[in-house]
Amino acid sequence: MKILLYDIGSNRKELNEPLGIESIAGNLIQEIEGVKIDFIWELLEPLEINNINSDYDLIGVSAKLGTLEKLEKLLSFINNDTKSNKIIIGGPLSTFGYIELLTKHENIICVRGEGESSFVELCKAYKESNWGFDYFKNIPNIAFIYKNKLFETKRKAEDLSKIRPPYRYYLNDVVKHQGIVRIENSRGCSWSKCDFCSVSEHYGIKYWRPFPISLIIQQLKELSENGCLSPYFTDEDFFGGDYSRASFLAEEIIKEKNIGGINPVMNFYFSVRMNDVVNEEGFESIKKWKEAGLREIFIGLESGVQKQLKRYGKPATPNKNAKVINILKGLGIQLDIGYILFDPEMSFDELIENIRYIRKERLFDIDSRSVKKIRAQPFTKTTNKYFEKGIINGNLNLDLLYYPLKYKDSLVFDVLNMFEEWESILADEIYSFQAESRGEVSSELDRIYVKKEISKIRYLDYSVLLKIIEYIQKKFDYSTLIQFKRNTLEKKIQMLENARNNRP
Repeated sequence: MKILLYDIGSNRKELNEPLGIESIAGNLIQEIEGVKIDFIWELLEPLEINNINSDYDLIGVSAKLGTLEKLEKLLSFINNDTKSNKIIIGGPLSTFGYIELLTKHENIICVRGEGESSFVELCKAYKESNWGFDYFKNIPNIAFIYKNKLFETKRKAEDLSKIRPPYRYYLNDVVKHQGIVRIENSRGCSWSKCDFCSVSEHYGIKYWRPFPISLIIQQLKELSENGCLSPYFTDEDFFGGDYSRASFLAEEIIKEKNIGGINPVMNFYFSVRMNDVVNEEGFESIKKWKEAGLREIFIGLESGVQKQLKRYGKPATPNKNAKVINILKGLGIQLDIGYILFDPEMSFDELIENIRYIRKERLFDIDSRSVKKIRAQPFTKTTNKYFEKGIINGNLNLDLLYYPLKYKDSLVFDVLNMFEEWESILADEIYSFQAESRGEVSSELDRIYVKKEISKIRYLDYSVLLKIIEYIQKKFDYSTLIQFKRNTLEKKIQMLENARNNRP
């Protein structure tokens, strides 16, 4: 049996290890006797669609945000050809846009969320000549068309104690090109109540599941042996409220570092919840992880306005957010933050309050973007609420998986549009430079250098946002704003050029 696993890439030109297809492969190799797997990763090896061979039994495609055009070309090529390849789509476009995809392409199968077991079962169906509805209806986490009708099978979470480790086909390439090596400690979220979040829909459940610690240590040793020094834990909720387990994992890493099983300089990045930092056990576990090599933490602050936090379903307050920032800075941990400044129910006063909070907590000193808008993704509480209130303003953008929104305050909407126009200038160049600090790096000093330079650019963006708000408040005329933006853009261009040319 011959299978092609194809990762189309993403709308960001960043070498982020395609763990999805590698995880599928790890399970196929163990479960399907004699399977032969070929791999294509678009970001590393761009593919001309018409060069795909005709002798694959199944083709599995990982379709992420911003890849719809490439996916459509692939499906069009195969559909118009005489080959009878079976196409299985996974990834975000399939999980959240399966209805739209199947409406256009009836002969594909969409995997919703976790796909390891589903893909194995589909391969068995093909191998045993059971390819059809009677077999498909019992395979979890898939959607397909049968007799012009959409069928969705039951959702089922993977048993992470039985799942196979990923087959890291691209590991050496990612390390060589200083991309991001990814590893999982868990899946899901112990909170699962943020209204805008799509994690529950992704997994089809509302609870947190850890991988076996022995499996994580095994993978870290493999990564270390292959030269990886800065793996990213992809978990939505690293601790899952189980602080004793997290501390034990940190201790096991420390032991392996001491005996040479894991490189002593290996460092880590993961995501935590606000309560993990202020919780006494959580704080102690973070300190233990700092000892084990924790470098950076992602944390979703989302807002500095209490009403907005409540709209988002966040169990936080602006003061608690500030406390968390100070605690983590005090531990010497680098910060990556999530901040959703704009939402369609926001008032202009709330926008001003947010701006003051960003300035007070100096969030522009962090290289993360703190000026973003909420995305109305399919199947979230937020999107359902927006539908009920008439805030949804059009059809789903399938490529980027969001619905367009109507803003109740025209002044807020004007600020957003003007800032997005500003930020789009040099956006790709800035993200490309920032990406050089996100994974494997030539040195940790270089990582810190890049992050500091990006934070300087964020401050310029913040200054432009302030100027736009002042213009909306009619403190000066449009020509003054244009001149300020022109002068600031010149600074931005020069700053980015200097940052690249003066790296230590």
